[in-house]
Amino acid sequence: MLALPMWLQGVILILRSIVALMCLFSSFAYSAVFKSENTVLLKQWLAGTHRSTNDIIQGRAVNIGLQILPIWQDRIDGEWLYIESRIIDSPNKPFRQRILQLVATPNGLIRLYSYTIPRASDFAGAYYFPQVLASLTQSQLSISNNCELLIELKVTSTFVGETDVDSCITHQGMPLMTTFFAVSEVNMSFLDGGYDKFGNLVPGRLDIPITFLKLEDYADRE
Repeated sequence: MLALPMWLQGVILILRSIVALMCLFSSFAYSAVFKSENTVLLKQWLAGTHRSTNDIIQGRAVNIGLQILPIWQDRIDGEWLYIESRIIDSPNKPFRQRILQLVATPNGLIRLYSYTIPRASDFAGAYYFPQVLASLTQSQLSISNNCELLIELKVTSTFVGETDVDSCITHQGMPLMTTFFAVSEVNMSFLDGGYDKFGNLVPGRLDIPITFLKLEDYADRE
C-alpha cells in the first residue's frame, strides 16, 4: 500500500478532529433536546398499572390491563418505557408488548416512537420482574409502525397527542390510520381513526375511546 503524502495525512487528521468535535457538540445538543421536564412528567404519569373502565370493547365484555415500566433511565436519547397489555383474569400471555421512546423537540412538543420486541413473550411479566429485561438492547428493537405520535401538554394538565401525518409512509390510495389520545395524572384515553387519500377523517375500529384508570404509580413499587 502506498504511503499518503504528509500534507494529505495532515488534512485527514484535521478532518477527523473536526468530526470528533461535531459529534461531541451534537451529543450535548441531543441531551438537551431529547429529555425535558415534560418527557419526565409524561413518563411518570404513564409508568404504573392501569385498568380499562369500558364495559364493552369492540363488542366484547372485557377488561384490559396495562403495565408500564420505565427502563434504560441512564440513556440520554429520551425516556424509555416497556408496556404490556393483557386481558385481565385471562391465563393467556400479554396480547401486546412494546417499547416506547419519548423524545422532546425544540418547540416544546414530544414525539413518541413505538418499537416491537423480538421474542416478546420471553419478557412477559417484566413489570414485576424487571430483571428479565436485562438482556434486551435498543439495537434489537424494530419500529412498529410508519408514523410518529406528536404530543403536547395542555393548560388543563393533560397530555394530548395524535399521529403526525407528515411523518407517515403509506401506500398510494390507502387510508392513513391515526391515533388520538390523552394522558393525565389519573387516567388515559385512546381512540383510533384515519384519513383517506383526500385528507378526510374516517372512523377507526373503535366507536368510543377506551379509557384507563391508573391504579398504581410505578414509583410506589420502588
